Amino acid sequence: MATRIIPGAISSTTARALVLTDATANLALRLEAVAGGPAPAIKLLEHDAGEPLVDQHVRRAGLRMFLAEASGLTPGTDYHLREGGGPPVHFKTFAAQLPKEGVSLALASCYYEAFGRDRDYLRSLHAAPGFGPLAAKLLVGDNVYVDVGRAPTADRSGAEETVGRYLQYYWRGGYADVLSYLPTFCLWDDHELWNNYPERQIFLARSLGDAVRANYETSGLAALRLFQASLNPPPIARGGLSYQFEIPPISCFALDLRAGRTLFKTASPRMTSEGELAAFERWAAGLRAPGIAIFGQPLWIEKGSWMDYHPPDFAAQYARIWRALATAPFDVLVMSGDVHHSRLLEFDVGGGRRVFELVSSPACMIPTIESIAAQAFDVQDRGAITFPLRFPGAAAGAPRLAGYHFGTDQNNTICFLRLAPGEGGAIAVETCFFDLVTKTVCPNERPKVQAPLVSPQSRWCKGEFVLRRRG
Repeated sequence: MATRIIPGAISSTTARALVLTDATANLALRLEAVAGGPAPAIKLLEHDAGEPLVDQHVRRAGLRMFLAEASGLTPGTDYHLREGGGPPVHFKTFAAQLPKEGVSLALASCYYEAFGRDRDYLRSLHAAPGFGPLAAKLLVGDNVYVDVGRAPTADRSGAEETVGRYLQYYWRGGYADVLSYLPTFCLWDDHELWNNYPERQIFLARSLGDAVRANYETSGLAALRLFQASLNPPPIARGGLSYQFEIPPISCFALDLRAGRTLFKTASPRMTSEGELAAFERWAAGLRAPGIAIFGQPLWIEKGSWMDYHPPDFAAQYARIWRALATAPFDVLVMSGDVHHSRLLEFDVGGGRRVFELVSSPACMIPTIESIAAQAFDVQDRGAITFPLRFPGAAAGAPRLAGYHFGTDQNNTICFLRLAPGEGGAIAVETCFFDLVTKTVCPNERPKVQAPLVSPQSRWCKGEFVLRRRG
C-alpha cells in the first residue's frame, strides 16, 4: 500500500492537503502538533473531478483521491500530517503577524518533468541558502506540461493522456516528492491544456476538430481542478478559480487569467470572468498593507499573436488590472512566470507609487522545437531576457518602467524570497534567483533590450526592495 500526501494552502489557522492512495481500506490520517498537545481534528473527504472522462482513468490506475482539511489550528505552529505509521509531512501555519525574521517562500513556474530535475529541485528547497526554512511554495503556471510529450497512440483518448501526465507528476515520478515538500499554492497557464489555450494551433491536433478538442479541453480543465485548484483556498467568485490568502498583514490575490479565457477573436475577448476581475479590483482598493498579486503570465510583456496571446492583447481587462494596481493604497508586488527567463522589474505608476514584477521561469525548461519535432525530447531549449521598454497598452498616466534590478536566462531556475516587516507598515522584500543544477545564486545578466538599470547593478541575481504605504 502506498499513500502520497501533498500539502496545499495554509493560513494562520487552517490547512489542506491532497491525498492519493492505492489502498482499498479506510485511511488513518492524523494531524499532530510537533510540540505536543491536543491533536487537531481533520476532515477527510472523497475527492474526484466529477467528470467521468477523468475519474475513470484515476480509478483504472488503481487510485483513490481525498481532500484533507483542518481548521482551528494555532498560528505560527509546526504540524505533522501522516497516514498510519507512514512518514510525516511537515508544515507550519503562518503567524498571526509577520515575525521580525520574516517569512520565506519559493516561487516557480514551467517545470518539464521528463528531464528529471526533481532531486536537484528538492535539495534546493531543503537548503534554500540564505532564505530557509521555507514556509510554502507558489507554483504559478505551466506546472504540468500536458501538451509536450510523445504523441499518444490512436486508441488513447485525451482524458487518458491528460490523467497519465498528471499522475506522472503527482504519483509515479520523483517530482511527486517535490510536491509533497512544503505547502503549495497553485496558479496555471496554457500548457496545462495546450499552447496558447483556448486558441487553435495548427501544429497541435488536440486544439483542432470539435470532438478531439472538446475531449482535451474538458479533461484538461477537470484535471486542473482535481489536482491543482484543490490545493488552493476556496475560489473568490462563483464559477471561477481565482482566490485570495493572507500572510498577515500581507494580502495576496491569485487572479486566474487562463482557465476562463475566451477565444481572442470574439466581440469582447476576456482573460477572466467579470466576477473575478471585480473581486481583484475590490481587493486592490481595500488593501490595508502592501499586497501581492499573482498571475500566470507577466503583465509587463509585449502584445502577442495567434501563436501566443498575452495580457496586453486583452486591452479592456488589461487596463483595469493596471488601474487597480496603480490606485491601490499600498505598493504591490506582482509575481508570475511563463516567459522562460527570470527578472525583477520596478515600475513607477505615478506620484512615487511603485509596482514591482518578480518573474521566475523556468524551473525546468522544455525541449527545443527541433527535439520535439523529432520526438526525441532530449535537448533543453533556452530563453532570453526581453520585455517592452514602454507600457504595452494605451492608457492615460500609463505605468513607466523605472528599472531593471537583475535577471537570468538560466534554464533551471526558481526564486526564493523573504517578506519581513519594515518601518511604518512597510514590507521589506529580499529575493534571489537560484540555479537548481549548480545550487548557487544565478549571475546577473543584462537584458537583450536597452532598459534603464537600477544602480548599482549587482553581480548576482540577489537584492532587496521595499513595499510602502502610498501617500
